[in-house]
Amino acid sequence: MSEGSAEEAALAGSEMSLSVLYGSYRKELVAFVRSRFGGGPPEPEDVAQQAFVNFATVAPSQVLNPRAFLYRTAVNIVLNYRKRERIGRRFLTPMPETEELQQVRDEISPEKSAQAEEHYALVEAAIRAMPQPRRSYLLLNRVEGLSYAEIARRAGLSESVIRKHVALAVRECGRMLLEVNDAGGSKRGGR
Repeated sequence: MSEGSAEEAALAGSEMSLSVLYGSYRKELVAFVRSRFGGGPPEPEDVAQQAFVNFATVAPSQVLNPRAFLYRTAVNIVLNYRKRERIGRRFLTPMPETEELQQVRDEISPEKSAQAEEHYALVEAAIRAMPQPRRSYLLLNRVEGLSYAEIARRAGLSESVIRKHVALAVRECGRMLLEVNDAGGSKRGGR
């Protein structure tokens, strides 16, 4: 038996303690993480520390090879960290500069705000006036983000029926807005 395997066998015994493992493998684990993934982030020291914390939460009798457990845990920690970073970059956009915010504020006039509120109230009234099933299908699709297939499955109907109901609902809302815009245009023109 080689010197390394004798040490591992001793560590794997029932007398294994976290301090012995830490003393035996910390530097090696830090060097491994640094050589495989670079200097960070995450920092190799932090990864090794977290690997030992994870090991401490597991019953020692469940781990056949503590060294392999620590290495695998360290790799998983780095991969999970990088995955979270990728997701964060994809979904988090930087805040716009103050000048951009001021420009947007300048574009929002009280008149535009009042008009938007009026349009919202009209669309809300149109939705309330719809038959209940059509209203539900529209809200499930446009507000909740469910697919036509999912709504059809829930309602026990075909996907084409759901598509037709949602299309009719959208047309009804659009018609309401067009009527108001047409009436508003004729009022302005008649002044």
